[in-house]
Amino acid sequence: MLSDILEEELGKNDISLETYTFRSDFNALTVGKTIFLSSSLDNTAQRNAVTAHELGHQSTCAINLLEADPHIQNKYEYMADRWAAQKVMPIGRLLDGFKRGLRTAQEFCEFLEIDELFSAAASQSIPGCTEYRTFTKGTCSALTLSIFTIYNILSSCS
Repeated sequence: MLSDILEEELGKNDISLETYTFRSDFNALTVGKTIFLSSSLDNTAQRNAVTAHELGHQSTCAINLLEADPHIQNKYEYMADRWAAQKVMPIGRLLDGFKRGLRTAQEFCEFLEIDELFSAAASQSIPGCTEYRTFTKGTCSALTLSIFTIYNILSSCS
């Protein structure tokens, strides 16, 4: 389960996870070696996605983003998303889902135990993924098409 993988990552890096009621629209905040998750996160998929993103900040960011210029913030948000995508959506796991017959973003999100909002943001950080776009019921499903493309490339190499 993804929550077990994230717990292991937290423990390995001596990072604590706390729940906090924020006054604004923050989903989380990282302070030192503590990640504060919003008490308003509704389900495990949202908590997994936000935890993975915040772990990405722990691994890639050395500055206080609240005081940084917007272009610096965007750079570090992208880096956190990329780290999180590599952690929770490794190619092997994506291909495993594809081989099981998963095709929609919703199916992959359930399989990976993440929410669709995170999937869309994290997909943007996968190299080459932004080149492929499909829309299913108004929801960007770059993840699904990217997996299909990767699978076809790997299949043709074997």
